[in-house]
Amino acid sequence: MIAFVVGFFIGFLMCIPIGPINVWVINTKIKKGSLNAMSIALGGSLMDFIYFFIIMSGLSFIEFNESTVQTLKTFGIIMIFALGIKELFSKNIDSSEFKKEKEIHKLVGAFFLGVVLYTSNPTLIFSMTALAAFIKSLSLYPTSIINHFFVAAGLAIGSAIWFLFLITFVKRFEEKIKDKYLTYFNKISGALMVCISIFMGKNLFFN
Repeated sequence: MIAFVVGFFIGFLMCIPIGPINVWVINTKIKKGSLNAMSIALGGSLMDFIYFFIIMSGLSFIEFNESTVQTLKTFGIIMIFALGIKELFSKNIDSSEFKKEKEIHKLVGAFFLGVVLYTSNPTLIFSMTALAAFIKSLSLYPTSIINHFFVAAGLAIGSAIWFLFLITFVKRFEEKIKDKYLTYFNKISGALMVCISIFMGKNLFFN
């Protein structure tokens, strides 16, 4: 199970830096509850597993031409930008407006939003490929499809545990966020999403 442990710790640590999913998970936790926030996180964790297993295994059963990849990533970046603008220019809010949405279709929608937020990162393939090469260079476990599966599964579970930790942390302190600060928090979240989308767009179109 060394492969799983390696994947777990890498998955946990690589999710700590700020990114669109981290920002939106926090925003969603405060506005719509833990289930919606975790649904977004699980969408990202699923993509962690899929991307990393494919890269580690050298499989090519999922192939898109460069134009399709560019289009999908552009769509994701535009969505992140739009979400940021929506929050940045939202009206003054208070906690009484927030509905803890638990309907299954809302949770499914949040899950697919997590998938889109994750896959929109134009540097993802490069960073994942470099990470896979680094893990293979350590020779910590025998190279096999089953071990690639376990390291990818560990990475996905590690990222999910990070988001669970993040949601629990926010839950512990959200009661201390007074209504007058909610609007500021919302706008800061929106500004971060806009900045992240601009950074991603720069990397996608100019690198």
